[in-house]
Amino acid sequence: MAVRPQNTHDGGIVERRLRPIYDWLDNGNNKKAFQEAEKVLKKSPSLQAARALKALALFRLGKGAEAQTVLETLAQEKPCDDTTLQAMTISYRESQQFHKVCALYEAAVKVEPTSEELYSHLFMSYVRVGDFRSQQRVAMALYKFAPKNPYYFWAVMSILLQAKTTDDPTKKGILLTLAQRMVDNFISENKMEAEQEARLYVMILELQEKWTDILRFIEGPLYSQLVPGSTAQASIPYLKKLSDWRRLNLVCKELLFDNQDRWDYYLPYLDSVFKLMDNTDSDNDNSVDDTAEKCHEFICQLVESMTSGRTLRGPYLARLELWKRLSVHGDPTTLLGSGVALCIQYLRVFANKPCAVPDLKPYLAIIPQKEREEHCRDFLTCLGFDENSEPESPDDIQRHISCLCAWQLTSPVRTGEDYLNIASLLRYQYLRCANKKLITATLTEFCAADGYGTLAAHFYFYAAVKQQSATPILEALSLLELVLHNSPSNFHAKLLLITLYHVLGNGPAADSVYRRLEAKHVQLLSLGWIHAARLAPGLAHTRALRLLADTHAFHKHHGKDCMEHLTYAYKYGTFEKLLELREWGARLEACAWCSLAGRERALLPLLAGPTAPMHAPHPLPDPLTDNRDLNAIVSWEQPQYNDPGMKERSFDHDVAYLRLKDGIVSCIALCIECADNRSLDEKKVQLDEMQTCIEAFSSAMEKCKEKYSGKQRLCLSAPFPSRIIAFVNSPVPYRELYVLMVSVVRSVCAGDGLASRDRGTALRPLLAASREHLAAAVHTDLWAQRDTLEFFSNYLEFVGVITFLLGVCNEVTAQNNKKKSKRKTNQSPDQILTNQMLSVLNDDVQDIVSFLEEIFDNWPSFDYNNSLEEQMTKLDINDKYQCPVKQKLKDGIQEIVADVKTMLKKKSKYLKSLQ
Repeated sequence: MAVRPQNTHDGGIVERRLRPIYDWLDNGNNKKAFQEAEKVLKKSPSLQAARALKALALFRLGKGAEAQTVLETLAQEKPCDDTTLQAMTISYRESQQFHKVCALYEAAVKVEPTSEELYSHLFMSYVRVGDFRSQQRVAMALYKFAPKNPYYFWAVMSILLQAKTTDDPTKKGILLTLAQRMVDNFISENKMEAEQEARLYVMILELQEKWTDILRFIEGPLYSQLVPGSTAQASIPYLKKLSDWRRLNLVCKELLFDNQDRWDYYLPYLDSVFKLMDNTDSDNDNSVDDTAEKCHEFICQLVESMTSGRTLRGPYLARLELWKRLSVHGDPTTLLGSGVALCIQYLRVFANKPCAVPDLKPYLAIIPQKEREEHCRDFLTCLGFDENSEPESPDDIQRHISCLCAWQLTSPVRTGEDYLNIASLLRYQYLRCANKKLITATLTEFCAADGYGTLAAHFYFYAAVKQQSATPILEALSLLELVLHNSPSNFHAKLLLITLYHVLGNGPAADSVYRRLEAKHVQLLSLGWIHAARLAPGLAHTRALRLLADTHAFHKHHGKDCMEHLTYAYKYGTFEKLLELREWGARLEACAWCSLAGRERALLPLLAGPTAPMHAPHPLPDPLTDNRDLNAIVSWEQPQYNDPGMKERSFDHDVAYLRLKDGIVSCIALCIECADNRSLDEKKVQLDEMQTCIEAFSSAMEKCKEKYSGKQRLCLSAPFPSRIIAFVNSPVPYRELYVLMVSVVRSVCAGDGLASRDRGTALRPLLAASREHLAAAVHTDLWAQRDTLEFFSNYLEFVGVITFLLGVCNEVTAQNNKKKSKRKTNQSPDQILTNQMLSVLNDDVQDIVSFLEEIFDNWPSFDYNNSLEEQMTKLDINDKYQCPVKQKLKDGIQEIVADVKTMLKKKSKYLKSLQ
């Protein structure tokens, strides 16, 4: 029989005694919470809630074993009061023991089999572990003694999730049929009460592809009662599935008359028009738009029906979309006129909106390049502006900027000098606005005039790429810093600043802006390519480790957060979100950037220290997912530069680089495993695995060198060229260096002195040759600094790895010597030769470290001057603003050089300690 809590105290007294423990736990003072729990337990030793809170305090103090003992004792007593159970649940959740929560509540419901609250908690505990079958069982048991609709539909949703996750088509069909029958029973008994219950029924029918049944249900009285006013909208996807284009056309037309700006109605409407145009069995129904002419007439009616002063973008964009689709089939000009004229008309109407040109971009790309370039100035002058216009009002400023952006997108490719001239004009426009107090940004909103500054930065970048010069980048940075000074919330300026600082290879300067961006949670993943991924190749290792730790923490805890979101979805009956949350969680779990961040976090400490314990990495997810947001930075490059395969190609590069890093980390982890004092037979599995890993890494490096030899174009709104390009195409033979060094460690661990000496002898000339490339890699051109730092980043990473592996070899030989000394036997000649070889290798690495110290002692200095302050003086702008770019760049490179020199000194000291 379960031990029941002794109710010898009044509930109010118990609550008063427990309150201080809760307060200390909430405040994070776990030591005080533990002491307070001990005080309570002295007076009431059997009080289960106090013991549960004591266990929680112990766990948070890092005393997991003691906490576990207390929890196990409590679990045997089978508590059923909510206070105790909740405290134990928190402890189990924080220690990732979710299954124990299930067992805890299973025992509790046996003690109180009619407790609705306990059964609800039991259901949610199974939600957290993803046990759908148990969810179904508990939900039905709950519904039997508490017949409420939510509980019944928890069971239905659990069945649907079982069907979604099974690979057996027969089982899936049976489960979905069962779920449908359960809901059908509720419908026939007229028990359905909520919108989400109706949506869940539709989800079940969707998985069975019963499109006709779905339509019948949506158009029935019950759906209208539960989800009023959405019948027509809900039927659109299913009419498409059934290819009922005539009905779809009529439904969309009806919806568009009342919702003229709903783009999600225009697209299916246009789909239906073009499908009906292809249908030869026309019955001349005038109510259906089955020709392009009727479609155009309908769109024109929508434009004309707009009330005065209320201009909506939807009908105008629909006309452009019609033109785009007709251009695929033939010549749309007979019906709609030229695409250029339509785009210019759209610009005239909506140029005062920041979204006008982004709306036009996909349609501008369809216009033939020659026609587009011939009419480029029409986009600039269509509202009476030109490049030298000086608008005064915010609306006119935004119109001018929209015209300038459209002009850039349609212009021919310019020379570097032309880009510089336009950038200077745009900078003048921004400074003019500043001088005339037209910049009205606040702490939370930015203003139209900021567009001059951000657009000028793009032109400066294009000039820099054309001229292969850093001078335009310095001008862009100085202008963007001023924009950000005046508009602290302008994220466009922040993203551009981060990217341009990285173009110059200055990670610390970029980091100063990134901190102001305040990226949080999932943005660590979606925007990781902009900043976090560039810190390590820019030799900002300490800053990189901090950001990688944040990324790892988010990735580690997102699963727990997702579990809580799942429970909320059940509590509030938002069943559609359950599927979204599960897909979202799976996507984050397989994130390629998180996997790479984990490998970087393992390797960087070998260089930047202190070295953390390294274990074999978790196997890479398959397939890896690409969670990058490549639309974060707006692009104003001409359409001919559009590269639809860029995202996929750059992701392929990153995955290849990740696999190489995974191979290196796996080899090092195996070296550590084999460095203990086990016998050779006990190590055999790891030694064989290490040999396989070495061969796989060598083969992968060779293939990557063949596949990724092409040079990538630098683009402002796309990721920088992948690190794999610089790594596999480096003049330094990294494949041979890594393979030989790991092979040396393997041979030393296996006690094969001859093999270790052979590999060590082969490694020495490669080390000497790699040293020759170091001096040649240093450039005095600021434009080349990013590539230079990436070169040294790869080499310093190797230095960190070889230094660490020499330490592993030293540990193995020291263990062997210790065993020999116990037997009072001198070292064998083979061991003496091996130790001599390792000592010579150590000397070679020390020479390289000294040579690197000399390089960084004489690191070139650069001129960071720009002309912004001079321009501000000419315009008599005296707001006591001091451009921070020069100081940021100087401080950034000084920080990089100082950090590298400190690292190298530590490596030198460590290597000497091994001799």
